[in-house]
Amino acid sequence: MNKREKVVAVIQENPDWHLPRVASQVGCSESYVHLVRKQVKAAEYNAAKAELEAESTATATSVSVPATGLSAEVETSYLETNDLPPAPVEVVTRSKILSTAKSYITRDRQADHGDAEDNFSRIAGYWSLHTGTTLTATDVAVMMALLKVARIKQNPQHVDNWVDGAGYFACGGEIANK
Repeated sequence: MNKREKVVAVIQENPDWHLPRVASQVGCSESYVHLVRKQVKAAEYNAAKAELEAESTATATSVSVPATGLSAEVETSYLETNDLPPAPVEVVTRSKILSTAKSYITRDRQADHGDAEDNFSRIAGYWSLHTGTTLTATDVAVMMALLKVARIKQNPQHVDNWVDGAGYFACGGEIANK
């Protein structure tokens, strides 16, 4: 069983485990576990989406692009273990970007990080202490979206940045209007 298969098996057996625990169990980096977890969730999402699209009369165009923007740590991990990187990720329609962002902020990230407003408020508190400036949960959403904009500038084909940016703007819009 290769490293990827081990990660998938541990995630399936222990869906409530956080990244560090899975990485420790398998003996790999948290970054690698994160990529595999995203790939598994994307595959599950794509299977459900394909089922819905088969029932629908609408057609969508998509392309398969290789995953890009791998960190040096993850790339080194692949080379050291002679393992394969995650498979290509299906993308790139505005609808898929938005529906993926929606699934992240309403299910996946919520399960991992809790309520967005609580999490962003906690981050704002830490950042306020660090910067000596009072920041709000809305500021955190904007700055996280700007982080994604900076990453898009470096690598516009890396779809995760577009998805995450849309998610941060959606969370910020909800928080600002409560």
